[in-house]
Amino acid sequence: MTSKKSILTGVMLTAGTAIGAGMFTLPIVSSGMWLGFSILSLVFLWYLSYLSGVYLLEVNTRYEPGASFDTLVKNVLGNTWNVITGIAIAFLLFILLYAYFSAFGSIAKTSLNIATLEDVSWAQGVLGLLFGCLMAAIVWLSTKFVGRMSTILVVGMAISFVWSMSGFALHIEGAKWLDATYGIGDYVPYIWAVLPYYLTSYGFANIVPSLYKYYGKDPVRIKNSLWLGSFLALIVYCLFVLVVFGNISRDAFVDINERGGNMGVLVEALTQSKGSSVTNTILTIFSNFAIISSFLGVGLALFDYVADLFSFQDNKTGRFYAACITFLPPGIMSFFFPNGFVTAIGYAGFVCVYCLFVVPFMMVLKTRNEGAKTLFKVKGGRFVLWMFLCSSLAIAFLYLLAKMGYLPKW
Repeated sequence: MTSKKSILTGVMLTAGTAIGAGMFTLPIVSSGMWLGFSILSLVFLWYLSYLSGVYLLEVNTRYEPGASFDTLVKNVLGNTWNVITGIAIAFLLFILLYAYFSAFGSIAKTSLNIATLEDVSWAQGVLGLLFGCLMAAIVWLSTKFVGRMSTILVVGMAISFVWSMSGFALHIEGAKWLDATYGIGDYVPYIWAVLPYYLTSYGFANIVPSLYKYYGKDPVRIKNSLWLGSFLALIVYCLFVLVVFGNISRDAFVDINERGGNMGVLVEALTQSKGSSVTNTILTIFSNFAIISSFLGVGLALFDYVADLFSFQDNKTGRFYAACITFLPPGIMSFFFPNGFVTAIGYAGFVCVYCLFVVPFMMVLKTRNEGAKTLFKVKGGRFVLWMFLCSSLAIAFLYLLAKMGYLPKW
């Protein structure tokens, strides 16, 4: 029987999975290539990310609703690939948690705006660890409470985003968009190192098994949910980049990047532009909502993974052990390396290429070669499938070149 459940739920789940604290890296890492190339890159990476979702859906439809990503990889590719993928996903979640701990410290330092903290080198690390552990306690106490809190955060994010962006949009300067002091040749060299960060900012394909479980054997509805939800994320990202680049000049990002490029630094730069005090406050609220929402989502996913891996019981003692393994390593790491937000997002993008792009490609290729029947098949044949893989691998290769210092950074 065809599912009659509203597509709105799937759209919101997809968009909610994509949109989060990672969006604050977009203008920072994109400042070298500036506005035009940023929009083009966002569109291209949106399309690749959408393909990763629908390719995973194609494989998922071979199984009954409820089959997890782990089940798909194990059954299609075997135990060896499943172990490698499990390790990669665990590393991805750990590095993202570290990024969010780091962002907590940066945004807390900016939000508190205490002058005495400016000259205290360890203040940001302590604040990140403190606020991160507070959120970790919420995950430890109750998964149900995390769900309720996430709903409130998503609503708060939507309202504060529209409010703050509307306020800053009134002060956009077209001259900053055009950036006439530079020619097109000054932007092109900075494109290539940025793309892995964009992949991390989308990263919604992991929601596919949950959507298949929710809607049942209704791939068309799930496909439309993925398309509309991811397109909503694309619109939000484009609007964010447009507003930021219209308020902060390209040259100003040199100082932002030199200061670590963390969330708090970008928010501080925006609030020092022409926004009103109310708009600045709403932006700070939005940034806090975004980081808390992302932290809880990733933290809960890793917490459940650790609890299952070590077979911890779902009681206070078992959850405490799982919480310690989940949150203490990235939290302590953020104390010693408090400005690793952008760097960590880049590493996450590199690992994301394997987990959400290479693995779905291998599963689709194998099932198609075996002639397996599925309820849904992505259009475009082998050309689109291989284009998807080659583009993904090229992005990973460019990231390695950037880390080795072969690509320029603004």
